Amino acid sequence: MKKLLETIRTFFVSPELALVICGVYLQEKFSKQIEHALLHVHIPDDLFKWAIAIPGVLLCWSLVSGRKILFPEKDKSSILQKWPDYWKLRICFHATLSWNIIFLMISIYAWTNDWTKPSSIHFVALAVSILGSAFCSLSLYNAQTRVEEEISQYKTE
Repeated sequence: MKKLLETIRTFFVSPELALVICGVYLQEKFSKQIEHALLHVHIPDDLFKWAIAIPGVLLCWSLVSGRKILFPEKDKSSILQKWPDYWKLRICFHATLSWNIIFLMISIYAWTNDWTKPSSIHFVALAVSILGSAFCSLSLYNAQTRVEEEISQYKTE
């Protein structure tokens, strides 16, 4: 029960959920203004097509990075896996990975648009998916750095 509650808390109390809520709010309140701005700004549709791939690339990087977080190369004696709160680290990684997959699906939704005439909902979806994937990747990068620092300090003591 404790692990389930921690999983729910980690997933729902997150900057990723706040970003999704902000994206929905922007779409609901400012869709006409966004559509008007998109009509007056010419952005090549190829740029959008490549931008849509960013969440997929960041998901792949997150998978590789996650392995390094959970099983650091410097931790030859499995110190991290013996840590009593290791399960929380795994939950945080899985929550971040879940959000990354959600942002990839949002990006795929944005990809279905005809980018020669971009709509506000697809543009907001693309922006949310890229920003959300970046949040997830930065979180994993920070976690990886912190884990490596802790393992290095533990080994020198």
